[in-house]
This record gives sequence, C-alpha cells and structure tokens, in this order.
Amino acid sequence: MVRSARAIAVAIGLLCPAAAGAQSGGAPTLDCALGYARLQSSMQALPGAKAERRGDFDVVTLSVPDTWSIEVVFTAPGTPAHPAVMMRTRYMQVTGVWTSQSKGCGYGDRVQFEAAMADMKAADTALTNASRDEVERKKQDQSPLATPN
Repeated sequence: MVRSARAIAVAIGLLCPAAAGAQSGGAPTLDCALGYARLQSSMQALPGAKAERRGDFDVVTLSVPDTWSIEVVFTAPGTPAHPAVMMRTRYMQVTGVWTSQSKGCGYGDRVQFEAAMADMKAADTALTNASRDEVERKKQDQSPLATPN
C-alpha cells in the first residue's frame, strides 16, 4: 500500500515544478465538495492549465513563473485511493525559498488516501528543505566573506 501511495506522489513530479501557464493571481485551490469528476473538469478548464497522462494518473499543471505552481493528480480506477485528487502547491517566498504544501480530496479508501497524503506531506518537507538549502548555498557563493575553495 505504501509503495502504491508513493507512485501517486511520484506522478506529481517530486523533483520538478509545474510547467509555466498563463494564469495570474493566486494559485487555485481544491474544493472537495465539487466531487471527483467536476473537480477534474474545472481544473482542466483553468486558463493556461496543461493536462497530461503520467503512468496511471491524469495530472494538471499550472504556474505563474517565480511565484507559484500547482500539480494536481487524479487517480484512475485500479490505483490506490481511487477516486482521489491530490494537489501540490509550491509558493516562492520573499526569501527565495520555494515552500511546498499538499492537500487532497479522498472519495475512496480512507486508509490508502491517508497513506498517499502522508507520503506527499513528507515530500513537501523534503522539497522545501532542499530549496532552503539551495538558497543558503547561493548566499554563501555570493558573499564577499565566503571562503574560496
């Protein structure tokens, strides 16, 4: 079950931000009350949204470069936690650090959905920490007090 839940997290693209989109303003959010099908169609209809198939998952990506990005995964029949929708949102902080946050809507097996969300939340922490480390490295490289190698 955990291995399958990780497949959902991988489908979201743990290592790369969403593709650029033409959306302006704040990042969209999930409205779980819409239900699986209406949520999927509303996300795909957002201006600048890019829908694609990644393995067993439908994924919608959207971003405003250097501001925010989202990736929304829709599970398919036969995949863990189906039907479920999970969204990772990444925000650029004034410090230059990308902060990653996930939320989801589970309409199927609660245990599998909670496992998938736990994996996503752990990945959020790893992504945020990696971004913070990268910003700190860049600061060190730019500092006139940095020790030459």
